[in-house]
Amino acid sequence: MNLLYFTPLVVAAAVASSCGDDDDDGLGSLRSDASVFYYNQITSNGAADQSLLTVDVSLTGDDDSDSASGIGYSLDDEGPELRVRIDDADDNDDNSVSLVGENSSGRLFRTRVDLVNNSNYTAVSYGDTGFNTDIAVFEQDGSDVDSGARFRVINTVDPEDLDASGFALRYNDAGTGNYFETGLRLGQATDYQSTNAGSLNLVVARTGVSPEERFARVDCSLSGSRTYDVILAVEDPLNPPLSESEAEDELVIYCHPQERN
Repeated sequence: MNLLYFTPLVVAAAVASSCGDDDDDGLGSLRSDASVFYYNQITSNGAADQSLLTVDVSLTGDDDSDSASGIGYSLDDEGPELRVRIDDADDNDDNSVSLVGENSSGRLFRTRVDLVNNSNYTAVSYGDTGFNTDIAVFEQDGSDVDSGARFRVINTVDPEDLDASGFALRYNDAGTGNYFETGLRLGQATDYQSTNAGSLNLVVARTGVSPEERFARVDCSLSGSRTYDVILAVEDPLNPPLSESEAEDELVIYCHPQERN
């Protein structure tokens, strides 16, 4: 958790700038809250259009809330930022908030998570409307990146749909068997990785098989000195791959930079 220390001069400036601004509770731009960046990777196999995929998402704490409506299937676009102030009177011992997603068909997901003020989080919904949909929430890494880029992969593709127990990930030029992740399942994230390349080129393979069985090669662009959430997803949410032969041209990654607020 990042702590903010105020000098008398800063406090005086904050009070002066907040006059008449009730939304900031007397602290102007120094409002302390938590931010959740939401991405929708829910699929609907065989649906006529993507209207079933839109999500109205809300983040609700004890005394604060935020929401966004009509969020469609996420591609390269940045996800909406939901901000909520945490009641930290007990030193963040009870920071539970509710994160709910609904659409015209009903509730798609609901979870309670503990958030901390002055921290950023990434929330990704996944699953198919014909079966089960859910959401995973991960805290972002706010530390500086000295060189290159830092990333983690968040998986929204069910390996079982491809008759696999999990995914193994490696750099395309790393060579067969040199995986930085093995056994990645639905709704899980890898540890952070570092790269000096200006683009990310990964191989997605079947876990625990030799010789390697590759599902797809996926890529995206990166900028230096940034941290990324790399979401492994399907390109067409209405026709997700249901076999190994369909996966090659249907798996993609969306690389979203963190620390955008």
